[in-house]
Amino acid sequence: MIAHEKARSIIGTPERVTEKLHALQEQFNADELIVLTVAGSYAARTRSYQLLAEAFELGQPVQSSLKS
Repeated sequence: MIAHEKARSIIGTPERVTEKLHALQEQFNADELIVLTVAGSYAARTRSYQLLAEAFELGQPVQSSLKS
């Protein structure tokens, strides 16, 4: 099960993930991408999204009222 999911995953530095996501976008001629980050904690998941936002130059994230 893990091997199957790992093959469908993009894992790495923000630069590597950005490169792979751009390649998928081009391959499927996608207008948008949806990203699901699986992480051990809310803080780690939030940080992952922050790194992606910075890599894609999306600006400041909206602050959430959710607590971990």
